Amino acid sequence: MPGLKPVALTKTVVLTKPLAPIALVMLLTGCATPAYPWAGIRGAAGAAAGGPSSSGGAQTAEPMASSDEMPADGGTLYLSMFSAPRGVFNPILMEDGYDATIVGLVFAGLLTRDENLDLVCDLCESFAVSPDHRQFTFRLRRDVTWHDGHPFTAADVAFTFRTILHPDYPGVLTGEYAALRGVAAMLDDRAAVDRELAAGRITADEAAARKRASWQAWLDGEGREAIRVADDHTIVFAADRPHAPLLQNLAIPLLPAHVFAGTPPGDLGDHPATRMPVGTGPYQFVRYVPDQYVELVRHETYHRGRPHIERIIYRMVNQDVAIGQLKAGELDYVVLKPGDVALVADDPDIGIFVRPDLGYQYMGLNHRNPLFADRRVREAILLAIDRQAIVDHLLKGYGHVAEGHLPYGHPYHDPEATPVRRRDTVAAARLLAEAGWTERDAEGYLVRDGRRFRFTLLYPSGNAVRAATAPLIQADLKAVGIQVDLQMMEFSTLAATVFGGERPDAWLMGWGVGLDPDPGPVFDPDSRWGQATGWRSARSRMLLGMGAARLEPEARRPVYRAWSRLLADELPVIFLYSQDQIEAVRLDRVRGLRPDARGALWNVWELWIASGRR
Repeated sequence: MPGLKPVALTKTVVLTKPLAPIALVMLLTGCATPAYPWAGIRGAAGAAAGGPSSSGGAQTAEPMASSDEMPADGGTLYLSMFSAPRGVFNPILMEDGYDATIVGLVFAGLLTRDENLDLVCDLCESFAVSPDHRQFTFRLRRDVTWHDGHPFTAADVAFTFRTILHPDYPGVLTGEYAALRGVAAMLDDRAAVDRELAAGRITADEAAARKRASWQAWLDGEGREAIRVADDHTIVFAADRPHAPLLQNLAIPLLPAHVFAGTPPGDLGDHPATRMPVGTGPYQFVRYVPDQYVELVRHETYHRGRPHIERIIYRMVNQDVAIGQLKAGELDYVVLKPGDVALVADDPDIGIFVRPDLGYQYMGLNHRNPLFADRRVREAILLAIDRQAIVDHLLKGYGHVAEGHLPYGHPYHDPEATPVRRRDTVAAARLLAEAGWTERDAEGYLVRDGRRFRFTLLYPSGNAVRAATAPLIQADLKAVGIQVDLQMMEFSTLAATVFGGERPDAWLMGWGVGLDPDPGPVFDPDSRWGQATGWRSARSRMLLGMGAARLEPEARRPVYRAWSRLLADELPVIFLYSQDQIEAVRLDRVRGLRPDARGALWNVWELWIASGRR
């Protein structure tokens, strides 16, 4: 990061301070990612092994190796994952961070992030943005091959984005590219068709046919300029209007056209390459044994240099078990629970790296449920939950209370716009009474019209802190007369339940945020995520449109300040906390580490296993 001094990597590297000074390059991801993993590189703030730190600037580290130690080939890197991936290893279909972790190693995009978190070339050798921010030209590298040996070309780039814009595409990224030439009009046509379908004026088959015809007309017309293959190694994108997040949105991992050629976009999820992917990243996919492990092997002709480590094994390990396996040398890398830091703080063979997670944990609410329709009730729920206690006791201070979509550490985080609200059960009770919840039954729960205020809260297994949060929420809400029934399930099942149309009452999840303040489809009422909550706000849509249309950070800042205030007032979800990312690595085995704001393993292709430890 600018102005940061390298430090010798010995025991603990603490990355502190929010990301505001970082030079932004008109960005979007927190995929994560959306907030996609490749678009939302996580930020730099955190805590030392003994507890949270408020000192100093961020740090980066020189490679962990003695002066006479040379990189060595071979060996296996053993990493941990606390929940099993769904197995959707397709960069334009994946919807959770576990799949994204594998995708990030197997695939690559046109752009990536450097140590300053600026966008720089990955699969391209150069790129240019026109002065009016309406044309983006990428000159591709000529030394890139897919894992099956097929050359990477501009046809792969065009295929990826044209597929995303196809009406049968089953993913959630389409809206990210509405600024491309002619796309907004095409999407308006689709919305009009959907309205006719909902009104019963046309059949589903007729609606699908009209959407496909509209897409083909776009492809044959404005689509030729929107996504233009100039030659095998040059691709040009054209936009109708300046759109600040567009460059970062063009940085997503790319699909191999030759693998998916001829596959209807609606069938991408069933294609074998979605489960056994072919990418251009540093590691290629070998196998996934569900609920056990994912195995990857190095890409021998990786364009940034042949990886030293031959294999990577991602093991599905319960978070409570992982710390013991790390100490025993069975794992090389673990994301620690805050309470586990002290267990390894004195181990000279384990390095600890702390940075804030550019994301947050939240409790989603189904606004279609009459219980949550009144914003006063939503605010009462927020005030009833002791979120600071979660940070203090469950996170051991390694985190912050969340008050909106742009968390602590984000360049656009504005604490004055969204001041932290402390627990206030008196105010919560008053708000509930104003909303009509004035009576209690014999057990002390609120009742109205003969019905108890009662709902079910879903939460995923695997993440110990999140699992421990659920009963705390249950107890806090009971104190104000709300009954919460808890139901735990595997993350993949939870995601399918929430985003698959079942419309549960409430759920616990996390969300990664991109460096660009634009949230993408997260709060779009027509997106899968927006449909899960059912929250709709014309003012939110208006503000997000304004923010995306402005290019200079200082011009965008007041827009996102107003939007953050709107979220804090409306509470489409109950924002809970942002947790620092605490990474632990076996320093006696893993060499070449250069941790920075991108994390401890960002340069995985440069890492090696120490001599005698392979």
